Amino acid sequence: MRLPLLHREELTPEQRGLYDAFDTMVKADEYAGFEVRDADGAFVGPWGVMLHFPELGQALARFIDLAQRLPGLSERARQVVILTIGARFDVAYELYAHARLGARAGLRPDQVATLCAGGRPSDLTEEEALAADVATTLTGKGPLPGPLYDTAVRTLGREALDAIVFVTVHYLALGVVLNAYDVPAGSPAPRK
Repeated sequence: MRLPLLHREELTPEQRGLYDAFDTMVKADEYAGFEVRDADGAFVGPWGVMLHFPELGQALARFIDLAQRLPGLSERARQVVILTIGARFDVAYELYAHARLGARAGLRPDQVATLCAGGRPSDLTEEEALAADVATTLTGKGPLPGPLYDTAVRTLGREALDAIVFVTVHYLALGVVLNAYDVPAGSPAPRK
């Protein structure tokens, strides 16, 4: 990573507040199975970067929390969106973490592999395929085509489309940050 990893004892009070929030966050089961800290206890991945920018980190964390709680989209479809974005921009840490989370959500290893390689598995559910198509199209040029928009709203509902849009925004923003500072994929977390 292009930024140094920070340890709690070297943080400013503003950074410590963010560190403590991250510390609470990563204790959730969702974060088991992949590296969130290095061997010395310093945060890696997006947390390691955001500690350098505490005001932006707090704002981004709030946006992320709101985007992740949007209703209407299954967890499998959410992971399809995230892996689609991660692959499109080759975001190492995003692909590393969400390959595991996608598998936990029920995606098969071959589906995860195809998504990580930038493809769309042919056997996704209709919800997942539309989520992948919308996310892919949103990262291209121009507006979401009317027929795709209409199909997504008619088939999935407006809440699901909104969730796809804002999860895409979330992982685009996070992907830009991770790629700017060349954040590598982590190692598998040791089993407890």
